[in-house]
Amino acid sequence: MEVANTDAKPMKKRKTFLSVLFRLIFLGMLSMHMLEAVSLLKSSEILSKKPASKKTTEEILKDIHKEVLDLGRRKDEYFIKREFHFDLDENPTNSEEHIVVLIYETKDTEKMIVQVTYFEAEGPKYSIKYAKDIKIVSCILEAEKLEIEKCDFSKKEMKPLMADILKGIQEEKKLYKLIDKHGIRSNN
Repeated sequence: MEVANTDAKPMKKRKTFLSVLFRLIFLGMLSMHMLEAVSLLKSSEILSKKPASKKTTEEILKDIHKEVLDLGRRKDEYFIKREFHFDLDENPTNSEEHIVVLIYETKDTEKMIVQVTYFEAEGPKYSIKYAKDIKIVSCILEAEKLEIEKCDFSKKEMKPLMADILKGIQEEKKLYKLIDKHGIRSNN
């Protein structure tokens, strides 16, 4: 009996060792993939933030103009008006702001208006939202030059806000492309 018993102990130790070894290998492989995913996410965040931070407010506004212009006019309109809803102030009670970008031509120039409406929510579970503040940025575009005509934002809040609006428009355009790719959206 002693011979059979001594053979079982080393076999049990080997099984335990192999089990622990396989778990360590599995955890190592899993953590490598997670680290790779995290590093890709961090690098994409860094890449997406650098260009906007180096640009001037006017350049960011020109990018907004380009992105909205790419969306095109709706049928029978002589202007471009696009509306977006996304969170700009990180206030969970109002969830999102309403952004309207209007582009139209005058006799010799093109104008762009960016309107941001902030909401105040009340009622049960903040189900009712009232516009509490509306701010506007009005621009004149001539060739490659953009001039800010009127701005209700301070210089300090203008650049990061316009960068966030640009990023939101670009993300929404990606969704439009996915929808169009699958033939879901109908043309207006």
